[in-house]
Amino acid sequence: MQMKLRARRQSANIDVIDVDDLVLTRKGGGSIIDQRPVFSHDGETLYIVWKYVIRAYSTQTGDFVKELEPANHRIAGLIVHPENPNAVIACTEHGELNFWSCQSGIITKKLKLIFQEEPKIRTFHIVNYKTYKGNELRQVLVTYISKCNAKIYIALFDLDNGVCTKSTCIPTDSHEYYVDIIGNHGENLIAVLHDVDLHILNPSRNLVDKLHKTGKTGRIPTCLAGHPEEECVATGDSTGRVVVWKSLFQARPYTAVYHWHTLPVTEIAFSKSGGHMYTGGGECVLVKWVIANSHQKSFLPRLPAPIKHLTIAPDNLYVAVSTLDNGIVVVNPQRKLTSVIQNFTWGVALSSQDLFPAGLVVDPRTNSLVLNSRTGHVQFYNTRTKSLLYNINITAQNFLTQERSVIIVNTEVTKIALNYDGTWMATVEERNDKVSCIEVRLKFWLFDTKQQLFALNTSIELPHEGGVNALRFQPSTPFDDDGTLAVTTGRDKKFKLWNLVESSSTYKKSKHWLCHSIGDYRNLPVTDAAFSVDGSLVGIGFGCSVTMWTPDTCTFKCSLTHSQYQHQVMRIEFGRQDACHLVVAASTEHIAVWNILSLTLIWSVPLQVATLAADTKSAYMAVFTTDNSLFVFMPHRSKPVYTRSTVIENYSSILGATFVPRLQQKPNASDRQWQRKSQLFFLDSNQELLTLEPESEVAISLESLSTNSVPATAFANTIAAKTVTDKETASYTHEQLGIRGKGMVEELLSVSAHTLPPMKMLCASFITSLLMSSTSKAQSTDDRDDKMHVDEESAGESEEESPRPTKRESSPVVENDDTDEAKVQLRDHNWSFLSTILPGEENTEQ
Repeated sequence: MQMKLRARRQSANIDVIDVDDLVLTRKGGGSIIDQRPVFSHDGETLYIVWKYVIRAYSTQTGDFVKELEPANHRIAGLIVHPENPNAVIACTEHGELNFWSCQSGIITKKLKLIFQEEPKIRTFHIVNYKTYKGNELRQVLVTYISKCNAKIYIALFDLDNGVCTKSTCIPTDSHEYYVDIIGNHGENLIAVLHDVDLHILNPSRNLVDKLHKTGKTGRIPTCLAGHPEEECVATGDSTGRVVVWKSLFQARPYTAVYHWHTLPVTEIAFSKSGGHMYTGGGECVLVKWVIANSHQKSFLPRLPAPIKHLTIAPDNLYVAVSTLDNGIVVVNPQRKLTSVIQNFTWGVALSSQDLFPAGLVVDPRTNSLVLNSRTGHVQFYNTRTKSLLYNINITAQNFLTQERSVIIVNTEVTKIALNYDGTWMATVEERNDKVSCIEVRLKFWLFDTKQQLFALNTSIELPHEGGVNALRFQPSTPFDDDGTLAVTTGRDKKFKLWNLVESSSTYKKSKHWLCHSIGDYRNLPVTDAAFSVDGSLVGIGFGCSVTMWTPDTCTFKCSLTHSQYQHQVMRIEFGRQDACHLVVAASTEHIAVWNILSLTLIWSVPLQVATLAADTKSAYMAVFTTDNSLFVFMPHRSKPVYTRSTVIENYSSILGATFVPRLQQKPNASDRQWQRKSQLFFLDSNQELLTLEPESEVAISLESLSTNSVPATAFANTIAAKTVTDKETASYTHEQLGIRGKGMVEELLSVSAHTLPPMKMLCASFITSLLMSSTSKAQSTDDRDDKMHVDEESAGESEEESPRPTKRESSPVVENDDTDEAKVQLRDHNWSFLSTILPGEENTEQ
């Protein structure tokens, strides 16, 4: 199938690439710490850059307030307008300035900076200075690396027309450099730090450059901060030192050293008056210094992750600390926690492949995604509300910070599994620093319905020597009475079955998990494991074979092996519904489907598999390849029902995928049957949670976002955007609130109270909705009656013209006979692409 890429669209929470009728949308993840956050003029709102979008959060509660209109490109920097405190300015990487109104969230002005060759902007500031005639100017300062990667360009632009007024360049061998402004008002200086060179540029003197050497080559500069009042700048380096420079245009500036950090200093920020200095690094500790006395300092320890950015609010009300777990901690000057902003938690890993070792798992109880969070934690993420439900500390260990020249390994959660109703959760945690003995723990957690949290029930040390490869729960059976089993496979070439037993203690009866049985096969390495739908069989991957066992007795039944495929089986999935007699085995080079009744190979295709996911509500499965292609198929046949090449960019990779059941089935769609009951979600190496949705649904969400002027809160969902005139729902419309039936009310009531913003933010919308005049009431009533009358007439006409749908046994409802023909045409059109990539092989060899 020939894929045609059309226009790219950015929105408040999605990046869209139009391919066929499905578009790629972002449901979560993405970095909120790439750019330094910005406080509003009163300090009560924190603006955060999320790729193309600016999101506003309440400083006191950490709740999401609203989203500003999206920019056309990725944002490179954000500031509050120096003249209008109710506006913010952002510069995109392509050199376009966007001016937003903080109240409406709408872009009021766009200004394109004029370059000879369009660069990729790295930093953005506003600079004030005086000309030789005494005129005060306010201009835009941007910096970028030249195309040859050998120069740093510093350019000033007119804030009214975008014309470059003056520029200079600095030769460099490094792509890493740091820029800041010295002084918040009056005349500003520009500080540029790279290698061991500190450049001080004066915009009022045509960017004249004063160069200082920061020290030895072994001390690599890591950050820079300009003083808000004085001719002073602070630099940090890789040895943990902070050096404060004064009298910058003298031949020998005055310097003072502030040294507490042992790891590189990652961020420095001065208080608004300049009397204090905040520093942070890899120690996960915020340090507050008194500038006048380097020995006088205070600490805020045990932050969740190393520090990346520090932002000081006006009047020193708050300090926003951006941490590498993709969160922002807001504290007051007394170092007391005020709020935490976190919508998708990251782990601090050494490589992108280690970010989500446990993959994606669905919690049947909340219908949320369960995945790795910050180090040693797992998070429950609601894809429908795009909110983080909670984090669970699995390892119960403090985060160990790094040391100089030593890599410190923390205990990480490597496997997660939940049983059929979400009452039991099993986790595996591992730590292997290649020096001491490996640590492996298998833990079983029981959900406490009273306290609404998971409580540790059983902890098993070293369930497998060397680590665990797979962890699965047995599906529910009709005769279940807490008899659910769990299976683990390990690097010791064994698999173990675990069951829940009663404690033999005479004081208190309780249940815990014990090893039920152990199995191996021909001393082959064991990989994945999976239970059949009814739980009567467990499939274990040994080398290139799929072995079948009876879980209750751990009895070997058969081995499914093909001489053509000698690669290890990495994933096993049993079919569901009418494909329950089939099992899918995937390696890095192929996919094979076996019939476990006849013990024959049904079909196989060569494919470089990255991950395989099975829908629990249907027979559909999805496979992602190493080149980021997607194939959705059913085990019955080798030809997929949906294919898509290059789902994400080639420089990214898919780390995990799963189907999330829908709360309500979607209507019949002949070309999207695989999306009716569940929705496919997947994670990429950019730590973004993505999915594929019909373009019509995305367009509706974009329209509602652009037309909605009410702050995006849970309570705002109950306020109707327009009067409801549909015949079926008009009778349920509330006169004062304008809600659409009890469905919207139930949605409001389903939101936890502690996640709502302060009452002062809800009162205005609530009172406004109650103040409906009697005239508007009467008018809306008359309009509704007229509309109902018209709807009755149109309904009568439509009943005469449209034939009634007929139900077929074991088939979906069909509107007309053309649907089947359209299905066949679309199916052949979709599958034609696969014939060149996935040649099916009908084979019955054992």
